[in-house]
Order: sequence, then structure tokens, then C-alpha cells
Amino acid sequence: MDKSSHFDVVIVGGGLAGLTLARQIRLEVPDRSVAVIDRLVRPLPEAAFKVGESAIELGTYYLGQVLGLDAYFRSRHLSKLGLRFYFGDAQGPLEGRPETGADMYPPVPSYQIDRGRLENDLRQIVVDMGATLLESTTVDDVALGEGDAAHTISCRTVPDGETFTLTARWLSDASGRRRLLQSRLGLRRPNGHKASSAWWRYNGRIDIDVLGTKGGGESWRSRCVEERYFATNHLMGKGYWVWLIPLASGTTSIGIVADENIHPQHTYGKSYAQSLEWLRVNEPALHAFVSHEEPLDFMSFKDYSYGSAQIFSHRRWSCVGEAGFFLDPLYSLGNDFIGIANTTTVELIKCDRAGELTESVVAPHNELVLDVLGALCLAYSRGVYRAFGHAQVFTSKLAWDTAIYWSYMYQVYVQGFVRRPTPAVLGLGRRYRDLTQRVEQLFADWSAAAPPRSMHVVGDLRRMRFLQFLGLDLAARRSPAQMIDVATRNLDRFEELAQVLFWQAVSECHPDHPLLKTRPWINAWKITLDPAKWDEEGTLRPTTPSRGLAMMADNFTGIFAPQTAREKVLFEFPYRMMRWGKGFIYYRIVPFIRRHMFVDKPAMWARRLMGRNF
Repeated sequence: MDKSSHFDVVIVGGGLAGLTLARQIRLEVPDRSVAVIDRLVRPLPEAAFKVGESAIELGTYYLGQVLGLDAYFRSRHLSKLGLRFYFGDAQGPLEGRPETGADMYPPVPSYQIDRGRLENDLRQIVVDMGATLLESTTVDDVALGEGDAAHTISCRTVPDGETFTLTARWLSDASGRRRLLQSRLGLRRPNGHKASSAWWRYNGRIDIDVLGTKGGGESWRSRCVEERYFATNHLMGKGYWVWLIPLASGTTSIGIVADENIHPQHTYGKSYAQSLEWLRVNEPALHAFVSHEEPLDFMSFKDYSYGSAQIFSHRRWSCVGEAGFFLDPLYSLGNDFIGIANTTTVELIKCDRAGELTESVVAPHNELVLDVLGALCLAYSRGVYRAFGHAQVFTSKLAWDTAIYWSYMYQVYVQGFVRRPTPAVLGLGRRYRDLTQRVEQLFADWSAAAPPRSMHVVGDLRRMRFLQFLGLDLAARRSPAQMIDVATRNLDRFEELAQVLFWQAVSECHPDHPLLKTRPWINAWKITLDPAKWDEEGTLRPTTPSRGLAMMADNFTGIFAPQTAREKVLFEFPYRMMRWGKGFIYYRIVPFIRRHMFVDKPAMWARRLMGRNF
């Protein structure tokens, strides 16, 4: 194998982050030479290789559109039926548990990914594009060059131990949890989220539709237009969730994820037998369904979440993927942050080539990724696992988290702000982050003080008008000024949404509080569920004028109370019409409207039409 001594870019690590970065560099700056170093050699095993098998909208956009692999994913991996959650009595039958999730494929695609298949294919793809792939090679040390001096990478082949040295203008660490640069530079940081996981894979189809009809509940199966099997299915309980993910290689992935303070890793993560016993106690229906199966593999991580002080530098290095930071697997955000960090890295390589790479240029990128997007997404999970068994609280949380993700994070990436963060987008991001942190704490406190309740309908975000509107917005493409304008207007709606959630939580946790009669406008950025702290925190001292909340309250039809006759006409009837004829309107008519009125258009007319409401 040719080991040229110097490259423009050396990437340490040939996993998903490193390989996608290599492809993006070859696509966007093809005059830059690239080497990828990895200790593993092809063929990598399919079916039982790495965890990280699910993608959502931003990560799918990155893989499919930015990297041009959309046709590849459609042919080699499974389309994903969104996220689906089951709450309530884990000791009873699955079909009796409250359920949240879409039963038809979303208009913005996402995929269930077989990591072994993907990384095998990507290795060949980047080699065909002209990248140098050094397999069976490990990196023993790196020395960062000062000024314009090249970086030095000390390598060793495995297993023969031959040593050699590479030099590079730019160094990207994609070494995963080894975190080579972070260790060398003292940049590792805890982030306060203490959770762990164990997972394994079975050969064949572990079908949740069959599990849910073991007691003869065929009507439960027919309640979903598409097969639940193709969703990322989550069995939810206090302090934990269990995933079931199908893979195109004909296998099914199952994993336990839990808050260390509630379900310590040593109670389920030492062996497959121990995990199976944990399922017997906590999810007995699933245990009975899989206990006769033989696992293909077993892995476990303790305290998987961590942060970083810095991931991009004007000294010509970056950390991408898990070599930078890792938050939580609940919403499958790992691919999103791979796309964000890789795109930022490519942009900084371009700046370096133009002689414009300075500390002041790099600083906003670190702030956007670590202090805004990273902190916002960390709030989704840190301290909130105890809410996971509450159907009404978690469904509200899912609506909030999805809406924030679609309105800010997805738009920041797709509209190009990741490449050029502006003061306006950073300032707006801090407002989204701070509000989300308060609302997530509300969810945690709400679930601690109020008992779990069943819902009166299947929780489906397609009933929620605000989510419907934001879902259409995913297809729009706007100028920077238009994007800031829309995100600012959306923030007003989130302020109203926070008011609705706050008073619902108060009604469940403090049902005799006198202010429930008037429900005054509050300061959403100072929310706390403890009435004793309202004065100290400033909860009852709003800084914005009051607005009507009816439009935002309507988003929760059937979640907190039975649907009224009005709600059945305005929300339930259109929802059922969308499902009519195996989703004829949803699959045939809605995409036509979306394609001709929103796709690649500013669609600002929709904002003007809806007026103040959206």
C-alpha cells in the first residue's frame, strides 16, 4: 500500500464520521489530498458491527443530499417509519399500553442503517474518489505543527508493527471514543448526563406487531397503517427505554438505555444473560418474546455521554463524530452532529486554503456546535429520564423536542448557517436553548410530582397543527434574513407552547393553586414548577405582552383530556381522513402540495396567510 508521506488532510479513524468527511472533502475541495487511517480491515461484518443504526431528518439530509448518497440509502438500507413509543404498565400486554408515533412514513425520509454494510460501502466509495485508505494501521501519537508547520502523525501497522510517519496540513480526529486529540490537549469535559447502555442483535425479524398481538389483539395491529416493525420502537419506563430497530441485513437490534441513578449499568450491562434477566423484570412481554433467541453479539457502555471544551481550531485541526462529544441516543442525533462537524471542518479547510483561518473565524463555530446546538440537544435527555414512563408528559416532550429540532437545528444546517454562523443566528439559538432547558426541567419535575396518566388518543404529532406547519417548512429554502425572521416568529409560538405546558403541569401537580382560575401570562424563560420559587425566579414577571393560547393548546387534543365535539371535528376528522384508504390523501395529495408549494421555495406566503398564528 502506498504510504505517501504528506497529505493535505489526514483523518484518524475510518468509521462513519471519518469516511463521510473524506467523501465530503473530495466532493467540495477535490484539489485536497486525503488519507484515512483505521486499524480495521475489510470486509467489516454486516448485521453485528457498530451501534448507531438510526438516522433522522438532518442526518439523512446530510447523507443523502450533501454527500449525494440518497439513491444508495434507498437501495441498501431500510426506510424508517419514524419514532414510536409505548408507555404505561410494562407488566401487561403491549397492546394495552398507551402509544405515541406516526403510522405512515414521513415526507422527509430517514433510514435504519446497517453500520457494517454502510462502512464497507463507504470505504470503497472514498477509495474510488481518490482518497488513500490505510487499513490495519493505528495512530500512536500526533504532534501538532506550530504556525504553518505541518502536523506529524506517528503510525504503526497491525499486526506486524511496522512504523512510519505522515505529515498533514490539516488533521481531523475521527477516532471515536478514544478521543485522541481531546486526550492530548486536555479538552475532555463531563456534561452532567449519567446514562449507560447495553445492546445486541438477533438474526431475523423480531416483529413488534407480532409481540403486540400475542394476546389476540388483531385490532391493535390494524390501528397502524404501516407495519410498526419498520419504526424505531421504544418501550418506555421510569428511567429507561428499550429500542427495537430492524436492519436491512435481516437482523433486529435491541438495546437497553438507562439513567445510571435509576437503573445502574451493573444491573444489566455485564452480560447478555444479565440483560435478559433485566428484561424479565422490567419488560416481561419482550423477555418472553426473545428469550429463546440466540444473540449475534453483545456490547455495553457505561456513562456514554460526554462533552468537550473545543472541537475546531485555527491551528488546523478538528474533532468529528464521537471524537468530539456524544450526548444521548434517544433521538438518534449522532448522524446529525457528524454532518454538522464534518461540514464545519470542510468550511474551515476552505478558509485555510484562502488564508482566512483565524481564531475569530473559528470561535463562532465552536459556540454554535457546543454551546448552542450541543447544549440544546443535551437538555433533551439530561435529568429527564424519569419522565419516560409518563405517556402524557413524554408525548408533550416529544412534541416540544421535535418542533424545536425542526424549527431551529434543522434549519440552521439546511439553510447554511453551520458554514457561516452569524451573531443573529447565535443570539436566536441562545434563546431557543435557554427556553428549552427550562421546559425540559419542567417535564422532569412534572413527572416526579404527578402520576402517569393514559392518553385519550394514540399520540401522533400529525394531529398537531404547529407540527404540521413546521413539517412543511422542512422543504422550504430561504434567504438568511427570511430564515431568521421565520425562526423568530416560531420562537413566539414556543413561548406560547411553554405557557400551555406550564399551566397543564401546575393543574396536575398543584390542582388547588388559586392562579389556575386565571392562568396569567408568565415569563417562559423563568419557568419553575415550584410555586415557592415563582417570585424568586421571576416566573410571574413576564417581559413580553400576553397573547392568546388557544392555537397552541389545540396541539394537545386528546392528550390531557377527552376530545370535545369541536376537537373531533377540527382535528380528529382530518386526522382520520389522512389515514383513509391506506393513507391515500397523505401519500398522494399532501406530497403534491408540498412539492409544488414548499420544496425549494421560500414559502413566505404561508406565513402571511396564517398571520399571527404561525
